[in-house]
Amino acid sequence: MVVKLNKEMSELLLKEVEDIEPLIVGRREVDDTVELDVSDIDEVQLLINDEIVYRGLNKQETVNDLGKKLYALYDEILFQKHNN
Repeated sequence: MVVKLNKEMSELLLKEVEDIEPLIVGRREVDDTVELDVSDIDEVQLLINDEIVYRGLNKQETVNDLGKKLYALYDEILFQKHNN
């Protein structure tokens, strides 16, 4: 599946989500959009969810700034998965 993200979201995915690189089988920039060809979209969602749980929550289990960005990334990928 090809996921289209703005540069900020694609950088977040590639820099903050552990073990994501093996799932990215192609990458191309078109204007302000980065198109990522992923081999397993469900696994990508699981990895983002893991980062939300491990690094996106404070000790009181409130969502921190990184968690908010990861939630937005997760929601964008989920939207594209169900609408493309």
